[in-house]
Amino acid sequence: MRREASKNKYPVKSLVKALRILDVLAERPAGFGITELSEALHIGKSTVHRLLATLKEEGYVVTHPAGSRYILGGRIARLGQQLSDQYQLLTFGVPVIRRLAREYNETVNLALLEGTEIVYIAGEESRETLRNHFLLGSRAPAHATALGKVCLSALAPEEIRRRYKGVKLTPLGPKTIKTFSGLLEELSAVREAGFAYDDEESGPGIYCIAVPVRLFPGGPAVGLSFAMPKPRITPTRRLTMRNALLLGSNQISHQLGCRAEK
Repeated sequence: MRREASKNKYPVKSLVKALRILDVLAERPAGFGITELSEALHIGKSTVHRLLATLKEEGYVVTHPAGSRYILGGRIARLGQQLSDQYQLLTFGVPVIRRLAREYNETVNLALLEGTEIVYIAGEESRETLRNHFLLGSRAPAHATALGKVCLSALAPEEIRRRYKGVKLTPLGPKTIKTFSGLLEELSAVREAGFAYDDEESGPGIYCIAVPVRLFPGGPAVGLSFAMPKPRITPTRRLTMRNALLLGSNQISHQLGCRAEK
């Protein structure tokens, strides 16, 4: 298997070897034995055994029911399904994002929840000189963003407590929620309303409107938002943009085959 030369000056060698094992197992559904993997990867059998034991414990490999060969485990299948789901989400989400950005000339973002952070997975910037900019793949604390609040509102209070156990609510703007009780109260209101606002919580002068994107049970919590400088928001525009987001979210959910909440 040919690979491009690595630009990483400090690779974690054991991790590289474990990933190479997964690559090789993916090429043969019938699986490999320890000796075969050792020969194929030019890695000592004792090292292969230790790596396989760890991968098996974490669910990335299992032993074949018919023998001692190792095959890919269920956790790999789950990751593949999640990747497929995200691909479909982007397939239907990006056109909606672009349309909303074009119609309202404000930045539109799509993000999903990971732990206590949101990850920006798609977006379209405003054409205005003064605009909000978010790098794809970048993260932000969920408690300090409208996107994060709509994503967190999809979780049960017990799950929210579990995720935030020992987590400090770092302030990003002058109005960031600073206490966990305040966060739970805010999320209850967001859950009932079906949308969230960020009025200088994620940073000075920033205003955001977000709504959840409904997916199948067990899927990631996802949000769709407008972000803009606060001076450009008015009560009328806020209502219009919120309704546009709700329609866009329902469109994405419908195209994914999910029933959007009324």
